[in-house]
Amino acid sequence: MGLRISLNFEKTGSKLSAIVKINIFKKITVYNSSKEKESEEEADEKKGPKNLMNPLKNALPYITDFLKKTAKSIKVTKLENHLKFGLASYADTAQYIGYIWAINGFIKTLYPVSKVSAEPVFGDPVIDFKGCLDVDINLLKLILPVVSLISKKEIRILIKAFRGDKNEK
Repeated sequence: MGLRISLNFEKTGSKLSAIVKINIFKKITVYNSSKEKESEEEADEKKGPKNLMNPLKNALPYITDFLKKTAKSIKVTKLENHLKFGLASYADTAQYIGYIWAINGFIKTLYPVSKVSAEPVFGDPVIDFKGCLDVDINLLKLILPVVSLISKKEIRILIKAFRGDKNEK
């Protein structure tokens, strides 16, 4: 039983748009949503910090084990991304675009289906991107790792701490 999650995204200037589509059996659409947002300079007020370090530290071995098991059930079928990156300084732009190209090379070796690219924009501070991602998930292979993860007491404590419940033990 397969599930396909498709994500299309684009950021140009201060406008950000995204389309999320979830299909069962790769054909039957169960969820389709598109969002557009104009970014603002003002930062939103943040909620108070949560004390997650101790529960996260205790749950980390179970989380890493879960991620290793779920990696076998997830397959990236399409990964495309194009980034336009620029800073006011020509030297800084060249330095950071070199790092980005190195990361792109690493991504291409991990996922041969990927088409990632980066374009430098010299003298103008810009970060624009456009891309899409398709991921196929085998739900049958996920059932046992999810049940195993949720059955751990440390994971339940982490979830309660994240939600902000007072009784986390």
